[in-house]
Amino acid sequence: MIVDLNLKGRLVIVVGAGGEGLKKVNSLLTQDCQILVISDSASSQILKLAKEGKIEFKKMKLENAKFLTEYDPILIMAATDDRELNRKIVQQAKSMRCYAYAADDPEVSDFAHPSVINIEDTVQIAISTGGRSPAMARKLKLKVEKIFKDAINKEDIYQIKLQKIARDAAKQKIPTVIQRKKFLYSVLNNNKIKQLLKEDDLPSAQREVMNMLEGWK
Repeated sequence: MIVDLNLKGRLVIVVGAGGEGLKKVNSLLTQDCQILVISDSASSQILKLAKEGKIEFKKMKLENAKFLTEYDPILIMAATDDRELNRKIVQQAKSMRCYAYAADDPEVSDFAHPSVINIEDTVQIAISTGGRSPAMARKLKLKVEKIFKDAINKEDIYQIKLQKIARDAAKQKIPTVIQRKKFLYSVLNNNKIKQLLKEDDLPSAQREVMNMLEGWK
């Protein structure tokens, strides 16, 4: 079972700032969470992300996992090149009752980390082998990535963004879930809105949604 964990606004700690750590950081950048990377050294990419304010980097000599108790994360990812240290990090994370993941051993982790196809930072498609073969998950991702990116066009991306705007606005005016659902489908199937999105005119499509909401009964 693949679950899209809600990390918004929460702290995620990545221990290790090498190649594996960078992969994990890149997978978190679209999740609107706080990212703290802790390591005794860091790649130039990690340092660049920290300079840009996208993550926080803390340089620390890693001998054990006790330092983690200073924080209150929802998720801790062990991505060092020291297998024994990764186990200590996972054990510490579990004792803190937060999700734990070890890059070198999905079996001790609370979940398998899938390969993700990211389309416009709006659609994420996960390919997972359940931890059986991360290498094959990556290979399959490369095999089908172009197919998905060709299938999902710019109007789809605009519609997703518009649906978020419509849903938030509808919560203020339409009292029941069933009626809000009907409204959102009416937006989805509205030919005028479809045409506006095809013309790259998202602002006009948004105004049309507000007009529809105003007259909704």
